[in-house]
Amino acid sequence: MKKTTIIIVDDHKIFRDGLIMLLNNFDFVSVVGQASNGEEFLEILNNVAPDIVLMDINMPKMNGIEATKQALNKYSEIKVIALTTFADDEYIEQMISAGVEGYMLKRSDIEDFERAIKKVAGGGSYFSPEIIKVISRNLYKDKKWKSGEEKLTRFTSREKEVLGLICKGLNNEQIADLIHLSPKTVEKHKSNLFQKTDTFNTVNLVIYAFKNQLISL
Repeated sequence: MKKTTIIIVDDHKIFRDGLIMLLNNFDFVSVVGQASNGEEFLEILNNVAPDIVLMDINMPKMNGIEATKQALNKYSEIKVIALTTFADDEYIEQMISAGVEGYMLKRSDIEDFERAIKKVAGGGSYFSPEIIKVISRNLYKDKKWKSGEEKLTRFTSREKEVLGLICKGLNNEQIADLIHLSPKTVEKHKSNLFQKTDTFNTVNLVIYAFKNQLISL
């Protein structure tokens, strides 16, 4: 079985060492590098291109936001999961705009890390429940958002079904198997959802759904 290769980027060596010990519990994961800041991480990418990067946000020399932007600009196939200490909305939108596929708390349980890595490696997305609550909370700060029920009328019943499964982190193939459609048809429904929500990728679609209360937490 091909292992999911991972690079850990965090300025605290104790945390990196602890995370490596945690990941060593997974037989489907191989840690192929670690870096203490964004600049060091980008140098490693010259020699190693991982499947997933576990990226801290606040780091010296170059933070996780800029490192993510530069990495994905050069290696678009890499998946980035942002790691944060607190569920603070200060950086959430910036990291999402940078292109992350996941966002989770450093204090997450081992099961959460396993779930996040598997979902993102499989083409899905993953957000810790605490992060989703922060995103949803912002809804009430913006009076321009319409109610979820009003916005849901835009979508067909199949599009609503596909949207719900996307928000659970399933990829196209998993959705297709579950609701007995072809992956191509699922992709078509996803394309329609992008167009109707004015979003451009899966993560932004998930954020839109939570912000507008199109699905329940």
